[in-house]
Amino acid sequence: MKIIFLLIIVFEVYSNLVYQTAAQNVEELQQVHNRNIRATRRTKTTNSKNDPCNYTAPLKPNFSSGRRISQAKCLEYIWDLKQRADHLANVTKCIQKRHPGRHTIGGRKTVSGEFPHMGAVGWRAVVGTWIFRCGSSLISSKFLLTAGHCSRVSSRDASVANPVPEIVRLGDKNIVDVYSRGVEPQDAKIKRIINHPKFKPPKKYFDIAIIELEQDVEFSKLVQPACLWTKFNTQELGKKATLTGWGIVETAGKTISPELQAAEVDVINSNKCDGFLKPHCGRLWCGVESHQLCAGKLAGGVDACQGDSGGPLQVKIQIPVTTQGSMHYVIGVTSFGIGCALPNLPGVYTRVSSFIDWIEDVVWRGL
Repeated sequence: MKIIFLLIIVFEVYSNLVYQTAAQNVEELQQVHNRNIRATRRTKTTNSKNDPCNYTAPLKPNFSSGRRISQAKCLEYIWDLKQRADHLANVTKCIQKRHPGRHTIGGRKTVSGEFPHMGAVGWRAVVGTWIFRCGSSLISSKFLLTAGHCSRVSSRDASVANPVPEIVRLGDKNIVDVYSRGVEPQDAKIKRIINHPKFKPPKKYFDIAIIELEQDVEFSKLVQPACLWTKFNTQELGKKATLTGWGIVETAGKTISPELQAAEVDVINSNKCDGFLKPHCGRLWCGVESHQLCAGKLAGGVDACQGDSGGPLQVKIQIPVTTQGSMHYVIGVTSFGIGCALPNLPGVYTRVSSFIDWIEDVVWRGL
């Protein structure tokens, strides 16, 4: 079922902007808007709203009232994205006004970030620079979601100098070590990785972890957090989702960016999925639990595979702003599969909504 979600009206210039989000938030956000308009009217008399060179940013609304933290943060991320787009539009108009005939900034075109929350988790290589074996999802300026089994590799792995990953490479699609396609690699150092307390490797349950970075990252078109889907049921978002990942890539010396791969898959009923996978029951995994979900193509041919672990299973949020990257709900974290892309063997993902309390405690409450 397609839901209508979120009316954000921040400033009178943008009074008709409509976002799709949960219908129950609309009335409350209208009240936030009205309060914000009253506050900003007091400052408007000193600025011409028709002059892009004399632009005053609106006050940020209070999104936290009556919402859990992750829901408020999602609205805040969308609002920030809209403000970046508005600021860029006004800068462009101001330059065009003051310098007729000059219509570009920076001298080059950029490609919109389709999955700007994606991060590649990197291990220091014994030979070369970095080896990327897992994906992750940026969910705040300092934290990312990944799989628990991505928190370290075997100490017997001779290809890495440290079994624990040290960086997350951010920036749309580009995970090579050199300037490529107009984008520099952005490496954020990992401060620590927090596994869920019930994750007991090598078992495949509770396979989720949070990466904390040493420093906050700045949001942009290519680096943008995703939202967390907080409801157990994902049917409101539709029956399909998108998985993304790079696979295993050793980047030293490469000059062409490895392309981030994306595939549309079906979200599969857990009972049906359990029936398909139960014959593969073993001591590390034996049945789909409530904190897991399944996705894939039962006909085969489309799946996450080795190297995609920790990356998101996501659904795009339909918003009208297209110049500042896309926004997505993360509904799952890539965990494991029986082979890759085999018929009637969908992939298993950690269900994000089952861990919202724990995620909020670590990321926003500092517990």
